[in-house]
Amino acid sequence: MRVEFRGAATWPLLRCALIAFAVACATLTGGGRIAVAAVESPSTIGSLVLVPVAAAPPLDPAGDATLFAPEHVSLGWDVQHERASSEVTTARLATDGKFIYARFDSEQRETLLQSQHSNNVGDGTDDEVSLDLWPSGNKGFSYQFSATSNGTHYQYSSENTAYEPTWESLGKARDHGYTVTMKIPVDVMRGTGNTADWKVQFERVVRATGEHQIWSYSPAQSNASDVTFAGSLAGVVAAAGAKAKPRVGVYGLAEAGSKRSGLSTSRVGSDFSIPITPSASFFGTVHPDFSNVEVDQQTISPTAFQRFYTEVRPFFTQADNYFDNFDCDACPSIGNLYTPNIPAPHDAFAAAGHQGRLQFAAFDALGTGRSDAAESLGYTTPDNHWRYFMERVSANCTEQPGTSCQFGDATVHDDVFANGLSYNDGKHVDAYFDYGSDSGSTVLVPNRAQRYDTGTFLYGTTSGVAFSTRKIGEFYDPADGFIQHPDIAGYGLYGVKFWTFSGNSKINSIGVSSFIDRYRNHLGTLDQSDTSYVLDVLTKSRIDVNVSVGSNYLLQNFSCTPPSCVLASISQNGVGATYHAGTSNAPGNFPYHGSSSTPTTVTFNTGRFGPGRLDSWTRGTTMIAGARGTISLEADDTRQYLDSGRTNVQWLERLGYTLAASSNATFSLGVRRIIGTPPDVFAAAPVSCTTVVTLSQLKGVAPCTGAWNLSFAFHHRSPHDDLYFGYGDASQLSTTPSFIFKLIHYIGAEKGT
Repeated sequence: MRVEFRGAATWPLLRCALIAFAVACATLTGGGRIAVAAVESPSTIGSLVLVPVAAAPPLDPAGDATLFAPEHVSLGWDVQHERASSEVTTARLATDGKFIYARFDSEQRETLLQSQHSNNVGDGTDDEVSLDLWPSGNKGFSYQFSATSNGTHYQYSSENTAYEPTWESLGKARDHGYTVTMKIPVDVMRGTGNTADWKVQFERVVRATGEHQIWSYSPAQSNASDVTFAGSLAGVVAAAGAKAKPRVGVYGLAEAGSKRSGLSTSRVGSDFSIPITPSASFFGTVHPDFSNVEVDQQTISPTAFQRFYTEVRPFFTQADNYFDNFDCDACPSIGNLYTPNIPAPHDAFAAAGHQGRLQFAAFDALGTGRSDAAESLGYTTPDNHWRYFMERVSANCTEQPGTSCQFGDATVHDDVFANGLSYNDGKHVDAYFDYGSDSGSTVLVPNRAQRYDTGTFLYGTTSGVAFSTRKIGEFYDPADGFIQHPDIAGYGLYGVKFWTFSGNSKINSIGVSSFIDRYRNHLGTLDQSDTSYVLDVLTKSRIDVNVSVGSNYLLQNFSCTPPSCVLASISQNGVGATYHAGTSNAPGNFPYHGSSSTPTTVTFNTGRFGPGRLDSWTRGTTMIAGARGTISLEADDTRQYLDSGRTNVQWLERLGYTLAASSNATFSLGVRRIIGTPPDVFAAAPVSCTTVVTLSQLKGVAPCTGAWNLSFAFHHRSPHDDLYFGYGDASQLSTTPSFIFKLIHYIGAEKGT
């Protein structure tokens, strides 16, 4: 199952409950604050005036820093550990009106991590520095420009998840540290045009220790990129009020396959974005192309629930930040909008943006006999403590020849409306209440189609405890949503605590966590029960070991009529170890380990799973291959010993190679196969197969089928063009036997701006 924590800290899949709950509770002090071993420092909210220059300062990292800009600021606070920074970092800023120039000089005693060489690939694995900018202050879009010690860069914006303007960064290692320089166009950022609104923050992350340095700070801060505590920035003049440019992306595509496959084709289409206000846009896609989906998300990890997949299609990711912004602590996956449920539309149109303290979005995706639409509206108070959010998602479908509504009926109408109110003091307390209602042709009993959810979360940078209670009706299951488990009423509880060690200790950190939930259905029958305990140890040599124990039960086939109800065990517990593990890259977030570029991981889990015992292994490693390449290997298997004497065995084998041909070009090759029979979840469940190679040669193993997938792709990015060449589709179970060539040309503004 997926356990989500949304609020002041977002935790992707954390199991926790009773033991660590007691530990975390023991750390509570008066006023509901969590006591942490930290130094309370006076607030230092910065104020900076950009140095105007007639010509661009020297971007050579080896050049004289004082020639770049005579004045500098220091990143003196480690927000991750709530103490003064242990290593010196200085930053300088200048502008010529059209560009903002930044320089970071960082001292570092740890070995530099600089494995990535292509921009926008592999963020979160190397040492890096970041410049955060808010052109409209507390009430507009945020922008972050990050670069590693070798100059590989990444950028993010709350405006658009596909934000990729052209900008420059250079990096150079030196004795005991490194230097990074940046050149960022002012007109790729959107604001009110009022130069007094600008805010700025400087950041640095040391991956080996998890230290996260910032310039402007307050003891009431747990997130480095919190605009509330960012410093003011004056001096951005010439382009601050520049009018946002419209953008049209025109693509041409040629696809060639065998005559038998019927895949040979050519087509054209476009994506466009037209500014409405300085902070809002109307955008859409006409005859969209969703080829070159290169993310391999296939897995055989055992689950009794629907799998969750990340959306990668550009139109839907562009407004992704504006939907499902509800708090949900210690909860299963609950989403009113899950766009992977929406088939590729013929045309789609949307509007999204900010207006003062309001944020809003709406889209309509039109397909054959089908339309899917969503609208959202959010308001945040000026102090950023209170937030109200509402959204509506609807799906309408009438089956046409060659199409299906995919919901079991020939005609479907579904409409869900939800709203939520939350409070967050930005440091220790988060609380929320959510309510939603579903209606339409799939809702058979209207008074059992509501969602109620409330909870509170008390946290610090090293500990947290939360309690939440919820009721999700039997028919609260939006057609375009993702409700992991409808028809539940009960509670979730979790706690977590970790300790970090300095000095000569060989241990970097030790963490304990625990989770418990109990849910009953509308008949009062116990429907789901989860309890788990986790111990995690990370050494200074970046070896991470974790041990989990507990039990998980789910009502067989998700429903029953008393007294025939049976709770099926779906437990998996065991041990895992990772060599070259990462450290924290987001202060205040759990789990507190990030990622590295070359991890080697082995895990073993076992337990009663449905009608038998299940053993599951995952084995994976990533290795450096040459100066710019990496090779990834993975071999996972599940082996279920059924009470009937039959054995279900399934394997996933994966090989990948990635070459950073240049800072703007990558080549990737992937081979993957899944063979065998997946585990049965419930005793009465039929065997389901997902592969094409028979395994009847394995004694005692139920025959099944298997699937192969081969894909490769080359991508080159330039300021106004994207070039793709590839074979197959890594996101599909089996290879799509066709070659694809695609060229996208951006007219006007650059990609994502």
